[in-house]
Amino acid sequence: MNGPGTGVAWLAMTQSDAVNQAGTSSGEKPEGVRPRLLASTGPLLMRQLGWTFDVFADAGYREAELLISHNPDSRDADKVLAYAQEAGLSVPVVHGPYMVILRRVLGTDYVEKTKASLEIAAEIGAQSLVAHAPFRWERSARRWLKGEVHRHARILGVDFAMENLYPVAGRAFSSAITPEDLLAYPHVVFDTSHFAVSEIDLFHAWDILKAQVSHLHVSDNFGTGKDNHAPIGSGVLPLESFLAHVGSSGYSGTITLELDCRQYLDSRDSLVAFLARERVKAEELLTGTVPAPPPPERPTALLADETS
Repeated sequence: MNGPGTGVAWLAMTQSDAVNQAGTSSGEKPEGVRPRLLASTGPLLMRQLGWTFDVFADAGYREAELLISHNPDSRDADKVLAYAQEAGLSVPVVHGPYMVILRRVLGTDYVEKTKASLEIAAEIGAQSLVAHAPFRWERSARRWLKGEVHRHARILGVDFAMENLYPVAGRAFSSAITPEDLLAYPHVVFDTSHFAVSEIDLFHAWDILKAQVSHLHVSDNFGTGKDNHAPIGSGVLPLESFLAHVGSSGYSGTITLELDCRQYLDSRDSLVAFLARERVKAEELLTGTVPAPPPPERPTALLADETS
């Protein structure tokens, strides 16, 4: 596999290109000082990785978040970098395989899974690893997170970033659900749909965590108590005002649009058009340009809870 230097060089090159090629009209900030929008391979984890990256590029994305999955290509830094370079993408964020459906990927031990995920992220040249917290009863793993994980991540040059989860059937299995839970972590992944399931106000959570947020997962939620990954503006979350708030706050990190794509999988053109619409929508909201939203369109199928 490539060493960390190879991935970092490719990542630095593509990020520099993003800044240099950004619009420079009067009053427009360079792209490098705005939040950077990514597409996630997670909702398309059953598709070939190169195909997925090409779809993202055709939808106007410059960067992607990679979910480590059953697909061996997602665990091979050489292949990830080759596919990304061919599509003209960088991969600044990697999501570890912590979901229930991926529980055996990279092993079932939390510490070993996390170490392996950090190493893959470093080989790719990613800035951050998105992690889920251990279950509340995994005490040894929780102790390891208090110090050892961050030392290990610093050696590799990757930020270990903890994502907020949510109760399942009214029970808090995860040890990182509330903003107060997340204060223990230097780097936080702020997931809007997860906070909706937890019935936590986005603005309240942002006020508490904004100094530690290094990445966001953005999608809407239907308010049904499930993690829906709904299109922006189709659910109950105030994403129009929240994204405008984030955009005006000075946040210049990464944001992944983590969206349920299943109703568009029968047509590549429809999938590209959907992802492009959501990207443009998010870009406009982050700059404070709020478009008139179309009538909410509920997807025909909701994303299963454990694929979030």
